[in-house]
Amino acid sequence: MPLTDLSRSRGIQFRPLSKVAFYLFVANFLILMELGAKHVESPFIELGQISTLIYFSYFLIIVPITSLLENSLIDLAINSEKKKVYK
Repeated sequence: MPLTDLSRSRGIQFRPLSKVAFYLFVANFLILMELGAKHVESPFIELGQISTLIYFSYFLIIVPITSLLENSLIDLAINSEKKKVYK
């Protein structure tokens, strides 16, 4: 996780998008846990494959994108505050 987390702030308490992504990750984990207890049948196989793709994309895609998005939103907020001060 230290390699994929590109955020400047390290705590999750001030990053609302990361909180939402984390809770979706936990929900996906619970879905995978439930699907692992099911029989190997047609709807459970496909749901398991989709949930597994979402599980691994959390680490490789979702965490870096949300951290970059939060960084840019913080930069926009700081720049707008600076513009208000200089006017």
